[in-house]
Amino acid sequence: MASLSQARVRRGGLLPWRTLLLTALALAGYLVLGAAPEAWVFDRAATAQGGVWRLLTGHWVHSDPQHALWDIAALGLLGVLFEQRLQWRLPLALLIGTLGVDAWLWWGAPALQYYCGLSGILNALLALGLVECWRELRHPLVWITGLGAIAKIILEIYSGQALLTQTAWPSVPEVHAAGFLSGLALAVVIAL
Repeated sequence: MASLSQARVRRGGLLPWRTLLLTALALAGYLVLGAAPEAWVFDRAATAQGGVWRLLTGHWVHSDPQHALWDIAALGLLGVLFEQRLQWRLPLALLIGTLGVDAWLWWGAPALQYYCGLSGILNALLALGLVECWRELRHPLVWITGLGAIAKIILEIYSGQALLTQTAWPSVPEVHAAGFLSGLALAVVIAL
């Protein structure tokens, strides 16, 4: 029988290095680039003219210090909670969340000209992490947390604003739904 320390080594150890790296990069990016750097935000017109990198970078820049603090703190918290369980699927969840949110931004909200922030893709990480927790633990708190996240997203969509934050740019709560659905879709694919 493997010891606890051997199991931890196989699962990536206790230190959530992916989370620490991504959180440090996000924080450094904000400190170096500042709020909503023009060349990095999702800008529909600039993206259509060839600035496709914005489909990735737009998620990693923020409109103001409060926006950066909330998103980067959420990245750190979700990473610490789920990294050992998800391992290589953590960056995959962020990638799939990016694709799902970008698809919604491009085709689901053609009138939206500008966007920035991590919250949409973080909802993909949340969804996948909750599904994996449920698979392993079967604890009712996982369902309660998932239903709470869904209720929050629905309330945000119907109110047209984020429930917990006020940022310099208008909130786009639909990206939370797009990210969450992307994470659920990834969980289904992984389970196949």
